[in-house]
Amino acid sequence: MVADYPMIEEDEAAGRVAAVYGAALERTAFVPSLLKSLAVCPQYLLLAWDQASGVIDEAELGQAASRLGAMVTEAATPPTDPNDRELLGAFIGPLGRMLLLSCGLVTSLEGNLAGLPPATVAQLPPPRAPLQAAVPSVRELAAHAPVLGRIRLALDTPIVNSVWRKAADEGRLEAVWEQLEPQAARTRGDADALQDAATSAAAELPWKRVADRSALRATGVEDAEPGIRAILRAYVTTLPRVLTLVASSGASADDQG
Repeated sequence: MVADYPMIEEDEAAGRVAAVYGAALERTAFVPSLLKSLAVCPQYLLLAWDQASGVIDEAELGQAASRLGAMVTEAATPPTDPNDRELLGAFIGPLGRMLLLSCGLVTSLEGNLAGLPPATVAQLPPPRAPLQAAVPSVRELAAHAPVLGRIRLALDTPIVNSVWRKAADEGRLEAVWEQLEPQAARTRGDADALQDAATSAAAELPWKRVADRSALRATGVEDAEPGIRAILRAYVTTLPRVLTLVASSGASADDQG
């Protein structure tokens, strides 16, 4: 069994972590799993958000995410139930955006976005309202543990992405995964190609600041770099596999990204 990755959920977030979540929720319908995983190192989360916030509202990010989704719209066969397709389709845009942001953060740590100012630990306002989870945590989904375990094994990942947790919350996960599980292995090549394309696309985004090694040193979290790299690599690998499975379900809603 693949172990879970720790995440800081909304009800556990405080201080600057809560501030990042609040800033994210001004742009998204839910706090992405990527941010919840990076929140295990709050100082790095702030650096990552400083890098991400420079492009998250730019049209180039949405356009690049749309191109990634279009690459794999025919890779898998979508669920037969239109409600299942609608649920999955709403995550296509967010998955593409988080994939690009993950790739951009890895590229920064590898020193391949040289010449840009380092990200900083900026002060963010507290959330405007108490944080409420739009997607349940894994610990709240004990009844779905067997199928969540199958998902982790099929995708070879420690991450339970928001799309699967949302499907479980709506009572649709078992039916959805029954149809997608047999396709996980045969779409792996498409996912690998998507990962390469996302890495190249991320390097071309109009980043303003980068969470590179100098930013980590300045913030005093350089010793966390190996763990941060492991988390980011897990997302860079996992997100293409998930996006490849769900992209055929339809276009995403822009206001959820």
